Amino acid sequence: MRLNIKKNIPNIITLTRLISTILGIVYFINDNLTVSIILYIYGAISDIFDGYFARKFSAYSKFGQYLDAISDKLYVLSLIVLTAIYGNYLILIPFVMELIIAIINYLIIKRKKKNYTERVGKFKTVLLFSMMIAALLSIKFYLFYYIFIILLPLVLYFQLQSIVAYINQLNGKSQEVIPDFKQKKFHEKMILLWQEFIYYLFNPVFLKKKERKNDRYKVYKRK
Repeated sequence: MRLNIKKNIPNIITLTRLISTILGIVYFINDNLTVSIILYIYGAISDIFDGYFARKFSAYSKFGQYLDAISDKLYVLSLIVLTAIYGNYLILIPFVMELIIAIINYLIIKRKKKNYTERVGKFKTVLLFSMMIAALLSIKFYLFYYIFIILLPLVLYFQLQSIVAYINQLNGKSQEVIPDFKQKKFHEKMILLWQEFIYYLFNPVFLKKKERKNDRYKVYKRK
């Protein structure tokens, strides 16, 4: 029984993010911006914890993946719409990039029946959520608009890398290296994540050419 509860913790957290996003929209429409911002901040934090508990308890399921994808898309889309209403049209640029990523992911699923989140995509999501929270806070506190402007090019840079990484995955050329977090203390994990972030910052993902049958034949003939 306890095991079943643990397995459902990530889905419960994801579901609360979905509910908090809907409530955030409702409070925003009713001019209660403070509560709306708090709910959206919770949504960003919950996205970190549902992934953490999913890895901790090995609680992976198709339902959980679909629920997480739906809650993330609603979260991002609603934040973009709400901030654009207040005149921040720059937010539409990362929105277009997210659409491109979503289309590539759809093509991967259609071709291979399944896909997985690229490591660079995880950093992109954290930066994207942080930037959108800053954009929402800038409606009430203009100082956060400068934080939004600083984060925007960084988000676009990681979105571009994510697009390339998913194209590589679509072509069966994804070769990312996943750090070993097993038996690591919290601060050790944070150091590894920071090192990984710096790596992607200075070593962008490049497009790998899809190998053609004729090319493989030529290589074989040379041997």
